Amino acid sequence: MNAEGIYSSYADDPDFAEMLPFFVDGLAEMRVTIKELAQAKDFDSVRREAHKIRGSAGGYGFSGLSDLAGSLEESCKNSPQDEAMILRTVEEMLDYLEKVRA
Repeated sequence: MNAEGIYSSYADDPDFAEMLPFFVDGLAEMRVTIKELAQAKDFDSVRREAHKIRGSAGGYGFSGLSDLAGSLEESCKNSPQDEAMILRTVEEMLDYLEKVRA
């Protein structure tokens, strides 16, 4: 794993200083959920989780995470039969989530 973290574009904004740690802490649970859903091949539920992350990540200044979640959401929605592609995108997102910092 890359030693460098991924930080919010709002990391220096005092209005977000208290909220960012709560958001980032919640990502650990989302990561576990997505991993379990992907292992169960429940791609419709993966899509719903990705949709939630897509919206909230953007609002907290994590545009890269929002974009990646959007890609995962679209893959699940438009290509549910392409399991290999979805699982690759899931792995990419899981790796990314490990690097997000408050």
